[in-house]
Amino acid sequence: MDISVVIPTHNRANLIEKAIKSVQNQTYPVREIIIVSDGSVDGTDEIVNQLMNEDSRIQLISYHPGRNGNYARNCGIKAATGEYIAFLDDDDEWFPEKIQKQVEIIKIDQEVGLVCTGIENIYIEENSSYLYIPAESGDLSQKILIRNYVGSTSTVLVKSELLKLCGFFDEQLYARQDYDLWIRICQVTKVGVVKEPCVKYYNYKQNNQISQQTDKYLKATEQINTKYKDLILKLSKKQIKMRNNIMALLLSKKEMRNGQYDAARKFAWVAMKEKITLQSFLYFLLTFFPFKVALFFRRWA
Repeated sequence: MDISVVIPTHNRANLIEKAIKSVQNQTYPVREIIIVSDGSVDGTDEIVNQLMNEDSRIQLISYHPGRNGNYARNCGIKAATGEYIAFLDDDDEWFPEKIQKQVEIIKIDQEVGLVCTGIENIYIEENSSYLYIPAESGDLSQKILIRNYVGSTSTVLVKSELLKLCGFFDEQLYARQDYDLWIRICQVTKVGVVKEPCVKYYNYKQNNQISQQTDKYLKATEQINTKYKDLILKLSKKQIKMRNNIMALLLSKKEMRNGQYDAARKFAWVAMKEKITLQSFLYFLLTFFPFKVALFFRRWA
């Protein structure tokens, strides 16, 4: 089974080698490692060129000016020749057996076209971490509309032909391009899950990660709601309330991370109005405490 790896990067000279090494250390060898440098000017390209001299599987696509991460991912997809494509963000790392465990799931069930894994969420500034394991697998065509059960791009291994069938990352979205793509893919294939952490997902405040920009997240959510209106309308009233509850809780958590506790409290209150759950009530209470307290509870929940 030939596998291509796509790593988009932008000015991560201090991190890119660590990401690439985690691919090179896989117990299941990959066919090619495609690095797409999105307008980097900090020496990232020079580091990749050095690594290319040591490993013929590494390829570099570099252009200026930079566009965005999903334009870079799409460039990588177009250049990939493997039957399957795996994505890795330049500030994340894979555990050595990540690809091996995903391949094993595909060999068991040929109807699975996408496999995701658990992750270790690491918060650098807070010196805290917790594990997340996707709770659902199989036919997620409806469930993916309620919650992003697939998760981070860095966990995904997907069949190349499904990307050609469903389309690539939507470069017009403000954020959540990964979730948007998973919605489309889940309409046509089953999803497999490695129920253990295989990715170290790093959260850096200073890198201004898109996931921390609440305004862009809100705008992207509106775009997704419009884009998949017909599918969402097929959900039951109960499912829509749960969807709204989950969305509000995600925004509450983001605002807590940003230190905007009043805004976080408002989103938690919206979540409770949609559907009163123990989780939404706990989120509301946690908005009165530092974000590290929320991470502590999440770690042991």
